[in-house]
Amino acid sequence: MEHIPVMSDEAIKYLNIKKNGTYIDCTFGGGGHSIGIIKKLSPKGKLLALDWDCETEKLFIENFSSYKNAKFVCSNFAELSTVVKECNIKKIGGILFDFGFSSLQIDDYSRGFSFNFDAPLDMRYNRNNTVTAEKIINTFSERKLAQIFSDFADEQFSVKIAKAVINYRVKKKISKTLELVEIIKSATPYWYQKRKIHFATKTFQALRIAVNNELENIKKGVVSAINLASFGSRIVVISFHSIEHRLLKNIFKEAVKNNSIKLVEKKPIFPSAFEIAENPRSRSAQLRVVEKI
Repeated sequence: MEHIPVMSDEAIKYLNIKKNGTYIDCTFGGGGHSIGIIKKLSPKGKLLALDWDCETEKLFIENFSSYKNAKFVCSNFAELSTVVKECNIKKIGGILFDFGFSSLQIDDYSRGFSFNFDAPLDMRYNRNNTVTAEKIINTFSERKLAQIFSDFADEQFSVKIAKAVINYRVKKKISKTLELVEIIKSATPYWYQKRKIHFATKTFQALRIAVNNELENIKKGVVSAINLASFGSRIVVISFHSIEHRLLKNIFKEAVKNNSIKLVEKKPIFPSAFEIAENPRSRSAQLRVVEKI
């Protein structure tokens, strides 16, 4: 499946791109937002694209080789300060984060992100990461698993699911996605399984966040962006679930209090009904935009 960037028009509009500026796309993914940025730049402008998933560099080479003013770095956005220093960037015009994971990752069944395929329980954005979903599911205590499901996904049956995991793994190691789906099914009531949202969604989300240390990385990345951004430059952030929404709201609230930024829009911006119809994965997205002062 082709990766469709979420809220691309809004993101580009709110970045308020100056043609000779330097812009950082912290989550290159399928490259949709980066293309939107580079098309607004003159040859003097610069684009720096980051992604923790080094496999996305192939896409960058395919689609951006004609742009001499674009550069790709395989790095987690939590390391933004280091990357900016190493690339010798002095003035930043704008920074973009899109915390959704790419369709290319979901649809590559070998990565184990989706419960729609039977695949190894992996869920790593970066293959060098030593923590996998399989490791967490098979080694963490019942209490720790329940805490992950609850804290990272607001899963209301976190305790029951954790208990079911422990009971199952006594007999057999859990290694496949659909095996985990069956365990979750056994621990949740019938009505929960019949809702619009798949009953395994929250558990899979929580595991993905835990494997990739996502919340800690988001905090580090966004706080770094606030510190690094030049006066008047914009930071645009697209988040996808309540845990991320809350975290960003709090980070920006604190930064406003410290007079580091101002909110360009008081409330988050949502995708249009047309976009949701075209790309259902955008339905939970929220875009926030702030400006360095």
